[in-house]
Formats: sequence, C-alpha cells, structure tokens
Amino acid sequence: MNFEELLEYLDLEDGSDFEYFEAMADLIESEEYIDQEAVYSLFQQADKTMIEELLNDYFEDVLDGLPDDSGEIFSLLHQIKMSLTGMVAGANDDEDDLRRFVDEFCRFRNWYSHESEVRLVPESGEPLYHTVRDAITASRVEKLGGEKYRYDFENALDYQLDSYIMPFSDLASSGDDDEGTIVFSPEDGEPGDVDDDSRYM
Repeated sequence: MNFEELLEYLDLEDGSDFEYFEAMADLIESEEYIDQEAVYSLFQQADKTMIEELLNDYFEDVLDGLPDDSGEIFSLLHQIKMSLTGMVAGANDDEDDLRRFVDEFCRFRNWYSHESEVRLVPESGEPLYHTVRDAITASRVEKLGGEKYRYDFENALDYQLDSYIMPFSDLASSGDDDEGTIVFSPEDGEPGDVDDDSRYM
C-alpha cells in the first residue's frame, strides 16, 4: 500500500496523528505489503519522541507475551528494541538517519510478521509453523487457558543485528547529562555494562 492507503488503513488524517499504540501494532503486524516509502513518509511527519515511546510500549508488550523459558528470542527482541529506539531518537533532524531507521524498522517488520519461522509442538498432533508474531499470539492464548505448545524459536534467531544504538540518556549506569549516542555489540551484554571497548558516534 502507498502512503495514502497506509493513512487510511491506520485511520489517520496525516502522519502527525501517529500517536497511539494500536497504530504502531497495526503497522508492524499488518498482513498487507506496505511500500517502504510510505513508512518513511509516515515517520517523517510523525513526532520522533512519540515513535520512540510507541516502540518501547510495543516491545514491552511483545516481551510480556513470550512463553516461559524464551531466553534467546527474548534477548534478540530486546536488542532489536534498543536498536530501533536508539536510531529513531537520533533521527530528528537528519534525513539519512531517518532513512536508516526506516530501513531497519521495515526489516524487523518483515521478519517479525512475515518471514520468521517458529515451530509449535502441541501436546498431541503435528507441529505447526508460525511467524514470531503468530507464535506470540498463540502464547498469549495459551496463558489464558488455550492449547499448550512447546515453542522452538531456533529458526527465527537468524536475524543479523551486529550492533544496536541508544542515547546516553538511556544508559542506566550513566550519570552524565551530555547528549550523544553509544553503540553496543551484542557480545557487550546488557545496556549499562559499558567497558573500554564501547564505541562512540
């Protein structure tokens, strides 16, 4: 869908109205093909701080929906969250930064809702194969008393994320009010575990 169709799908007058959790969820989880330029136009008009807040809320909801003992996929989704929120936080006045954010956002959306594969093994019957999005939906239903599954996320872990970006202000261990951005590699551990190998941008 193009930009005008995307606005209609999200029930928005223009991109500045992009300020609700449901709009972010609908954008990420849509079954429809969405042109990347349409996403760029939407985010270009939207408030960048609001996009960051909506992403934080969306990922927290996703992480809460994961089944128990989902350590690796939890860690991956957490790193993707830090990458996306860090990128949009630095994209207020720079077109190239915004385009890099949109590239990464669309790559995540395609993986999460369309391309990833999770194996769900019921207590009886044949295994099912779903995207990460649909596996988390099944997990939510299971927690409400629905059918129980064993979730195998191994095939969904092939998501290349060499580093993620976050503002200094988001570092739990930082007492410095200076603005800036720090880049972590996944092997650096959780945010806040800063060492001498941290790279600054």
